[in-house]
Amino acid sequence: MEERQLNLAEKPVQVLTLEELERSYHENLPTGDPVGGIYHFALIQQVLELFEQRGLKPVVQEIFAAANRDSKRPGVTLLPQLEEKFGERAIEAHLLRRVYANIEIRADETDEVVTCLAVAYHQKGIQLGIGPMVKVCHNQTILGAQDVVSNYTCFGGQNRKDRLSLEMVLARAEQWAGDYEPYQKIRAERISMMKSKQMDRDGMLKLIGTLVEKRILHDTQNEALHVATPYPLNSGQINETAEQLMAQFAQSPHVLSYWEAYQELNTVLKPARMDIPQVLPQSLALFEALQEQINKG
Repeated sequence: MEERQLNLAEKPVQVLTLEELERSYHENLPTGDPVGGIYHFALIQQVLELFEQRGLKPVVQEIFAAANRDSKRPGVTLLPQLEEKFGERAIEAHLLRRVYANIEIRADETDEVVTCLAVAYHQKGIQLGIGPMVKVCHNQTILGAQDVVSNYTCFGGQNRKDRLSLEMVLARAEQWAGDYEPYQKIRAERISMMKSKQMDRDGMLKLIGTLVEKRILHDTQNEALHVATPYPLNSGQINETAEQLMAQFAQSPHVLSYWEAYQELNTVLKPARMDIPQVLPQSLALFEALQEQINKG
């Protein structure tokens, strides 16, 4: 077995294999049951099995482990007593509470996209999402609320008293696998629609204004204005991606399809670049903001 040291203090996001993740310390409740009802590696394994049973060729592409500044339950805890047993910064001496996995579904991949199942496991709960991963830019896309599920309130559409159980979250994944072709047809139609709709410079500026508005309404302390629904992008993400879009439109005359604009904006929504619990909610919110603008014409 290869001995590997982790140093998430210096590099707060690191890539692991599923075998390495399973070797990390298993956090239990006083009853001996896993915190959250399931270990991170076991969650990934169960999701893999659901798609394997349908012959959909799931393959783990990447698993990210991340640190964060939670003082009570940090994303990473290094256990000195286990370092004494397994060695300095050994994987076995790490308690990893913040994990994000990309699972490629290779049954129907094309040169452009491969369907990707995202598994987020962290202190707040569990999130799953499924949608096309654009190969050239490694962008995970979420094309509607039917393609995400969580056991806590995070997507804006669930009432807090109606949180889904772990069993119900896994049942949704089983549904994605069992009804794979109908779901894929819906996703393909939405991609086609976004590719067929063109955005000019005025549309680009309107979209940037919408993204800023949604961020302000989410972050404001003014109760009369506050909106709990997740924003598509935070201030830093808007600045970065808006500059990229504006640079493209400076090459006049210029138009982009809404699909191309989605990919430009989506480049910042990656687990190695942002807070893991926000990746899927913001990805969904970004698609919905683009869809809203398309529908308004």
